[in-house]
Amino acid sequence: MKELKARIDVLMERDPVRMQELERMFGMLKFELLEAKKAVDLQEITLADVKGEWIKDNSEEKLVSMREEERNLKIGKLIYSAAVEKMDIMERVVLLLS
Repeated sequence: MKELKARIDVLMERDPVRMQELERMFGMLKFELLEAKKAVDLQEITLADVKGEWIKDNSEEKLVSMREEERNLKIGKLIYSAAVEKMDIMERVVLLLS
């Protein structure tokens, strides 16, 4: 990500007006990527807690809760993967422009 930011900075020096949008998009994608990673990390912790509760109390209710948290984790991972792909696309765009 640092290398990508450095390339964007070089492009900004060449044409600051046209590259402002690119820099803004990079900032948004970076934020989206970091937030998605944090959400996945928190969801993994939540799932671990729910699994622990299910182990203590092997009830149907706890099993349903655990399955729901597993689905939430899968969704979180998909969102993170999408953010990574967007950042990869941004990197390719910057490489093509430089």
